Amino acid sequence: MRKISIVVITIAGWLLLVGVARAQDTNAPLTKIEIFEGRTGTIIIRGSVLVGTMSAQTGTVLVRVKESTEPAVGAKEYGIAVVLQEGGRPEDATIIDYDELESFLSAIDYISKANPSLTRLPDYDVGYTTAGWLRLVLYTSIKRPGTTQIALQSGHSNRSRILFSSDQLLEFQNLIRQAKSKLDSIRAGR
Repeated sequence: MRKISIVVITIAGWLLLVGVARAQDTNAPLTKIEIFEGRTGTIIIRGSVLVGTMSAQTGTVLVRVKESTEPAVGAKEYGIAVVLQEGGRPEDATIIDYDELESFLSAIDYISKANPSLTRLPDYDVGYTTAGWLRLVLYTSIKRPGTTQIALQSGHSNRSRILFSSDQLLEFQNLIRQAKSKLDSIRAGR
């Protein structure tokens, strides 16, 4: 009986450790700027500015430019924060590194032009996920067959999800372009 108790306690402890490790893993920094800002034992200066806000079908999206500096060594990281505000839920910010912005803009362009000719199957989705787990996807609607929807979704624990119209997707793309342009100016010292 004692051996069974030890085995059960050992298995329960192992499962608990695996669960904690997974929980910690989901909160781990995913982007260069998050890793940079998470440094300890040094001073980090974080600057940001709001580029713009837009209303969408199911909430609001804010885009902020970010610059983080470690003054002791002069190191800098740049990026943007895309903040989703869905209904009464808390704000959900996802970081995108500067060097991923061009790829993200290309993905938005591709998704904005997506159509049923991409596959011979009637149900499809076309999506892009950033390193910080911000997902933009166009997909066929289950509720309204023959139509598509566009969603911007956070990969964080509260999984905020904002639906866009085609025009709102272009407005969002313009905000990302403005943010990249602002970062280009900052990086060039202008």
